[in-house]
Amino acid sequence: MVSEPPKRRKPPARRTANSSRIFYLVLALVAVAGIGALTYLSKRPAAQAVTQVDPTLPKVESNGYVMGSPTAPVEVIEFGDFECPVCARFAAITEPDVRARLIEPGIVRIRYIDYPLAMHRNTWPASRAAACADEQGKFWLMHDQLYATQDQWNGIATRNPDDVFKSLAKQLGLNQQQFDQCVDSKKYQAKIQAHESLALQRQAGGTPTFIIGGQMITSPLSYDEFKKLVDDALAKSGSPVQRPADSSATKGATKAVTKTPARP
Repeated sequence: MVSEPPKRRKPPARRTANSSRIFYLVLALVAVAGIGALTYLSKRPAAQAVTQVDPTLPKVESNGYVMGSPTAPVEVIEFGDFECPVCARFAAITEPDVRARLIEPGIVRIRYIDYPLAMHRNTWPASRAAACADEQGKFWLMHDQLYATQDQWNGIATRNPDDVFKSLAKQLGLNQQQFDQCVDSKKYQAKIQAHESLALQRQAGGTPTFIIGGQMITSPLSYDEFKKLVDDALAKSGSPVQRPADSSATKGATKAVTKTPARP
């Protein structure tokens, strides 16, 4: 039996001169494109952080808005953002009890200070609208309406929140022309900037932030939690602890709250 001669392997195809030139041409083009991209990125100005602070305005002094008796033994400071959903829940659920059970009896006065957060597109216009309502003695009515209608004017709902604020002013019976001019001119921009500075000085970490009896609380509060902190502040100050009746909606165990010593 005669064996067949081994088959000869075909030599690998040689790269032609043309294919080599194409390869190196493509490689050169990629290198040039990469260098160009790096040069563009290195020379392009960095994106600026969006801010609504006007550094050209003269500084003013303002300490927020107060509800309650000037002789109340406990003052509560709230740093709030009108576009903050958690602040809106506090205003709708907890604050009505706080007003009825602690503020109206003269136990507490509350000081609201705007802290407009950069993440919220329409919070600065909302704070300016509230300040314009305050000019006509109706800050707290506007405060309540801004939180109640937050879903109608927040940054997701609209890019022109002032129209909503003007509609709210009409519903509240404000002098429409005066309010509209106040909003359009950003009359109280410097006032809101002063409030933001107060929040930064006290190192409020977010909203809502409360200062009660020298303690800074950075978590939302139920009425019972709020009242317990007020009672502790009364006891610390030597004032008699007044204990309004518990809210039936908030009875039971309360969750722990985050407390840190407030900075002076």
